[in-house]
Amino acid sequence: RAQTKATEADTSVGVASWVRFEMGKKRGAGGGGGGGAGSASGAPGPAAAAPAAKAPAQTPSQGAGKGQPPMQPGMMPQMPQPGVALPTGYMLPGMGPGGAPWPGYPQPPAGYGDGTNPHGPLPGLGPAGAPVPPQLSAGKGLGTGGKDGGKGMPKGVGKGMPDDEDDDDDGESEYDDEDDSEGGNSQDDDMQHYADVCYSLMNYGTDAASEIQWKEQELKAIKDPHDRALLMPVMTDALLQDMRRCARLNAEFLAMLVRSDEDARRFAQIPATHVVQERNSIKVRTVLRQFVRDWAAEGAKERETQYGCLMDALKRFVPLGKPTEGSHASCCQGGRPRVLTPGSGLARLPYEVARLGYAAQGNEFSYHMLQGSKWVLNETSRPNMCKIYPFVLSLENRKGVRDHLRPVSIPDVCPSDDLCAEGELVSELSMCAGEFVEVYAGQEKAWDSVLTCFFLDTAKNVFLYIRTIAHIIRPGGLWANIGPLLYHYAEQPDSISIELSWEEVRPAIEKYFDFKEEDVREAYYTTNISGMFHTRYRCKYFAAIRNDRTAEGKSHAVFGGEDKEAEVDVKARRRAPMRDDEDDL
Repeated sequence: RAQTKATEADTSVGVASWVRFEMGKKRGAGGGGGGGAGSASGAPGPAAAAPAAKAPAQTPSQGAGKGQPPMQPGMMPQMPQPGVALPTGYMLPGMGPGGAPWPGYPQPPAGYGDGTNPHGPLPGLGPAGAPVPPQLSAGKGLGTGGKDGGKGMPKGVGKGMPDDEDDDDDGESEYDDEDDSEGGNSQDDDMQHYADVCYSLMNYGTDAASEIQWKEQELKAIKDPHDRALLMPVMTDALLQDMRRCARLNAEFLAMLVRSDEDARRFAQIPATHVVQERNSIKVRTVLRQFVRDWAAEGAKERETQYGCLMDALKRFVPLGKPTEGSHASCCQGGRPRVLTPGSGLARLPYEVARLGYAAQGNEFSYHMLQGSKWVLNETSRPNMCKIYPFVLSLENRKGVRDHLRPVSIPDVCPSDDLCAEGELVSELSMCAGEFVEVYAGQEKAWDSVLTCFFLDTAKNVFLYIRTIAHIIRPGGLWANIGPLLYHYAEQPDSISIELSWEEVRPAIEKYFDFKEEDVREAYYTTNISGMFHTRYRCKYFAAIRNDRTAEGKSHAVFGGEDKEAEVDVKARRRAPMRDDEDDL
């Protein structure tokens, strides 16, 4: 494989491969105590220990209110009560982030640890760099790890913060596992989140085994002899054993996504005290289904109806070999126009764009998806080298008894066969991790085209996406889109979501773009072709050319910054019961 020249962004992720994975703008400003120094981009530094392996120092002062230095590797004390479920980020009972106690113990004065730990010799002080848990009455003095241009401050030296500064969302959208980058997360928090994602991938086997056991108990609960006689003979222990076998093969595949990545393999062992969040477990199953859509033969129809129309528009309006005025083709390798595909998931769309001959970059926010795309782009050596069983835990809407055990071979193509020739990179393809607006807000007129597929409605404020896309496309460049207006945050009670009709969205786009093509097209998403339930979307497709009008105005994705109080107020209103004199809007 060709080794591309490393850039500053490349080194922040640490991927040495022929498809560059770049880290975009950092999630939060600065890192927490106890980790290694972060890079300029805010990516976790190589010296940082696995977040879940942190613990307080052995001799901290009691009730100090500031985070204490973590213990050295190997000094982690044992849980006095194995199996006790602790909130995420807590190591031992009585020890909480930034000096706060575990919620199960009496509350000390605001901003102080309880100074005691009934389960061990260590005071109840937590490490610096952890956020204030929302269930605590946290006052000033709780450690946050501090800020220093993307590097953690000296270990244990944290600034106090008020009790309302870490009010973030906790939804379960596919696009919400990294939701609150605007909430001031530290570099340490980013490392913890990445570790959580890796742990959830490694935990699939345990999660699947638990669910299969639950399904087995449901079957055994059928006691009536008449009902049992109606069960098909195949609904026996043999079927359940086959489900367990398929789930184990899935677990091996998902574990490979972690172990094959030099940045992720240090998180291949789940700490005994770590509890995988349910929403992360759900996203792991989503990764399996996304592989079917993006990298299996049976996903070809979905890809053709959605990616196909975007690439057709690209070839018509930004043709290769014919640079138009204002294009960036002269600045690209081989005179290639630059094409961005935000929300690219497992990277099939940017791969297809690069295969056409364009300089393509995918952008993705989900670490779950990024782990999958790293593997498929950089580690595969031949087509159909792996078999997965993405429907093994889905017993609903089956036509055949064993339909859920159907294997799917991936990838249907080997990316290196098309993008590399005799070990030399012949196509321009890269991936950039990060939230779309934060990463690209400063890239004015830097792109010849932006292609968006099922992406526009992932915004909390769609106007911010539109303005950012207008800002980064040069005049005469193309924006092609296909997707519904599902609005991923619409059903989350603790999240801001601005849900507009196409009649309202279109004028905002038309302000900066001239529509050339527009219609409604039917599309499916991650469909089980043998299942009895299919969701069909009536998607808005358009191809529009950037005009000369400068992108203007300013908005906030979730009313961040100076409007934080407004966000908190809106959340409080959503949680509060409705008064008798209020209408149910």
